[in-house]
Amino acid sequence: MNWLEITSERFPAAVEAAGGLCLLPMGVIERHAAHLPLGTDQIAVDETVRRAAEREPAIVFPSYWFGKIFTARHYPGTFCLRRELIFRLLEATCAEIARNGLSKILIVNGHGGNSALLHFFVRSMLDEPRDYVVYATNSYELDQDARQRWEQMQETPGGEHAGESETSLMLYLTPGLVRTEEMTGPEDGRRRDWQDHLEGLDNPLGWYARYPTHYAGDARPASAEKGEFLFEAHVDRLVRHMRAVKADQVTAELLSDFYRASERHDPAP
Repeated sequence: MNWLEITSERFPAAVEAAGGLCLLPMGVIERHAAHLPLGTDQIAVDETVRRAAEREPAIVFPSYWFGKIFTARHYPGTFCLRRELIFRLLEATCAEIARNGLSKILIVNGHGGNSALLHFFVRSMLDEPRDYVVYATNSYELDQDARQRWEQMQETPGGEHAGESETSLMLYLTPGLVRTEEMTGPEDGRRRDWQDHLEGLDNPLGWYARYPTHYAGDARPASAEKGEFLFEAHVDRLVRHMRAVKADQVTAELLSDFYRASERHDPAP
């Protein structure tokens, strides 16, 4: 159920039909080499969420592209908000979703650069009592069986950004947006060694120093057939996560206990 397509009068019934679950598809707007559109991550996560909600009822929040992408600000078209606004906007969005009766919010992340942000964000929900639970998952990950099958299918193991897997996915979902004539080979997508002397250390330029063109891998072996396999695997995994979230009664109870214990400084036995 698309939030934007539900009437106000029917929204409460939609919440009930969704089991109180809202999916928030979170991506970003950034360069994906020369052959893929800026919205690659958002397009893929939007379609994954839409298809999953057809199989397991949920209310789908509109495209949320306000992710973290500081490392691509040197390329035209990148949309990057200030760090404090990124966090506050996501926090306010979840609170407003919950105010409309959706007590379980599953953030479906389509951009690898958002992972660390979401790891911190989900845990920050412990800072004050809330009457809703926020979960997060990455739409682009594969379960073990699907990952093993993909390892047998892929022809270019290694770094991946606008490479074989992402390009395959886009060839399946939106072939008209893939500029195959602009594809470059592995030289453009190779890993640079500019900061190898800092191995094991985090720093602001970690990604830029390895893949300054925002291309990692080799897109040339990509195909729509491979993309179909990846997409269906992504949807299957998300549907399993949605069902697990709907069935979860433990987390809300634990949160209530945690909030009470935090106020009394009374740890659980």
